[in-house]
Amino acid sequence: FFQAEDGIRDYKVTGVQTCALPISAAGCEGLVVGGDLAYLGPAPDECVDRIRGFDGRVVAIRGNTDRMIASGDDEIAEWAADRLGDERVAWLGGLQPERVLGEHDALLVHAVPGDDERRLEPDTPDAIAEMLVGAPGHATLLCGHVHVQYTRRVGTVEVVNPGSVGFPFDGRQTAAWALIDDGVLELRRTAYDVERALARLAMHPARALAERRLRTARA
Repeated sequence: FFQAEDGIRDYKVTGVQTCALPISAAGCEGLVVGGDLAYLGPAPDECVDRIRGFDGRVVAIRGNTDRMIASGDDEIAEWAADRLGDERVAWLGGLQPERVLGEHDALLVHAVPGDDERRLEPDTPDAIAEMLVGAPGHATLLCGHVHVQYTRRVGTVEVVNPGSVGFPFDGRQTAAWALIDDGVLELRRTAYDVERALARLAMHPARALAERRLRTARA
């Protein structure tokens, strides 16, 4: 389980390639992707293709930046859309905002139920966290958006954020993801080639922002 930008990219794809190794070694039968696949990386088309080409079950949802790409919200979204092409953009825009993982009694969202931009942090006060989580109807809420890996209890709900494969914001330059095996969830980190990722950013319209985030592992 991972969030692409928020989860996966070449640095989106470098992150995807890096995580593919431990995922394969762990014998994973599927991927759960929490959105934000293609916004800030240098190769959005490669990232989407790698996810869609995974040899196993893929459960993916739409994140806020996927929505932005589909609607052409800004210069970065338009740049990514140009490289993705119409078919991939339509695929991103057509992803559901939430999915139920019945076998894990879990609800998968990008940020919080019903909203792909509200921020649920590890230190969000309990009263606010309970308002954001609401009553998802499942024992576990799988979320992302804030690029920080954590688990916490909110009322009766176990909240799990795997962090970000491409842009972790906790100061650690390692791809963050999680493994679910037989109902047991384990947070994991995987080292990847940061310099290789930086080298591919030369033509990106938000190169300075992406480089700073990649070098510092901070927002």
